[in-house]
Amino acid sequence: MSIRSMSAALTGLRTVSGQQSRWIQVSARAFNAKDDSAPKAKRTVQSSAPEGTVLKGLNYMKDGKDPVALADDAYPEWLWEINDPEVRAARIADPMDKKHHKEARRQAIKGENFIRNKKT
Repeated sequence: MSIRSMSAALTGLRTVSGQQSRWIQVSARAFNAKDDSAPKAKRTVQSSAPEGTVLKGLNYMKDGKDPVALADDAYPEWLWEINDPEVRAARIADPMDKKHHKEARRQAIKGENFIRNKKT
């Protein structure tokens, strides 16, 4: 069974005795998960704050202290991909990803608002 047909089978709504139940959507990335035993590529992005730097202004608690920057290895790998335009473009292009549908809805709303507000 292909990933598309499997996720299509697992995604959707069904009615059971008058109640609506929701199925889960399985992402293609879940099926294409990389093996942890493979050597990881060295990332090129580094933190702008060296380890031990006090990050002033990030405390939001009344009696709390400002957080201290950790080593780059202490942060999760996905954090370094957040601002990567290539990763974002790949997620938007993947029809199995939630970002793809969110961006499509956003563009549809913008188009409808443009047509509605256009003066003739």
